[in-house]
Amino acid sequence: MSTLIYLSSSPYGSTTIKEALDLALVFGTFEQDIRLAVTGEALALLIDNQTPNARQGKHLHKLLDGLEFYDIEQIYIKQDEIPAATSLWSGVTALDSEEWLNMLNQHQYIYRF
Repeated sequence: MSTLIYLSSSPYGSTTIKEALDLALVFGTFEQDIRLAVTGEALALLIDNQTPNARQGKHLHKLLDGLEFYDIEQIYIKQDEIPAATSLWSGVTALDSEEWLNMLNQHQYIYRF
């Protein structure tokens, strides 16, 4: 049984992405097979060298490095959504459209945020 947490909301517009990452960590604590998919506005979470201001809240990018301690090692993005000339967090796997659809079909549960 594998679970996908699908992130598409802005990481700094609300607490939605923080809640999604917390859910991933809870599942990881109980040794569930968790994977993350990141698209749309949520891609801002993966941009290196972020400096969010106090109004934007916590620096969520820092949570990514801790995912491996919860055995969350698969983070997928769409190949065609990678921003040009932007350095992304190194732990992502870029998938083309067909691979993306296959990946979505492989999961028993999908939580979308």
